[in-house]
Amino acid sequence: MSTRIVLSQAIDGFLNLDCSARHLSPHTIADYRNALNKFIAMQGDDNTRDITTADIARFLSRQNVSTKTVLNYHIALSALWSWLVREGYAAENIVRKIPRPRPRILAIVPFTETEIKAMLSSLRRNPERDKAMLLLLLDTGLRVSELCGLQREDVDLHNQRVRVIGKGDKERFVAFSPRTGAALLKALQAQPGPPFPGNRSWVAHLISGIGKRAGVKGVHPHRFRHTFAISYLRNGGNPYALPEILGHTTMEMTRRYAKLAQIDLDDALRRASPVDRWRL
Repeated sequence: MSTRIVLSQAIDGFLNLDCSARHLSPHTIADYRNALNKFIAMQGDDNTRDITTADIARFLSRQNVSTKTVLNYHIALSALWSWLVREGYAAENIVRKIPRPRPRILAIVPFTETEIKAMLSSLRRNPERDKAMLLLLLDTGLRVSELCGLQREDVDLHNQRVRVIGKGDKERFVAFSPRTGAALLKALQAQPGPPFPGNRSWVAHLISGIGKRAGVKGVHPHRFRHTFAISYLRNGGNPYALPEILGHTTMEMTRRYAKLAQIDLDDALRRASPVDRWRL
């Protein structure tokens, strides 16, 4: 028979012992904490053995958020119950009995050259920092959380690369171009401290404002990541190296990017076909 523990104690043990011991990123722990706090606010501080699959399903169904966010809540609860099973507080992971929500797969639309130039021309308050930020996102495909985590010592201007701590606390080095290096140098000279002192919400708000001033629709940080990946493949980049550059653990997203890049190349070839253009 499993040992009894109330939900608040379980959440504290899971977050402060298990997640810390596994060196999960602060972002992942914050997401887990947010989801679990919402669950206990609705469920109450019940004994975990008295919580049923129906209770968890009810919680997930009542969240007025996106399907992707509900999926994140499901993942957090499943991680908690996996810990409960390992520690002998539960006989099974009851969350796994609930099918994971399937978020809608959004279309990947990269920025055009015209859109990027329009955004660079619309920089106002801190143009050196903001130009360096946009160019670095475009040139490396960094996640916005990785961008915000950069310290001055992570920017290697001599070797033209940045040291990044990605998901799972994994370290990687990503190269950038000389033009991006020049922009980073100006940004670092203009201010002390981290190159981009802010969080994900701050970056998203800043970039959205830049897009609005430039008249570009659908501007968000992750779109720079998509644009980098598709441009990399269009220009002959090694598809097997792309997951390492982006910090992916599988080839799934690379296959999506490659499919889009090939469609773009096919369209360009048809438009440039000498047989059609010369009406041979």
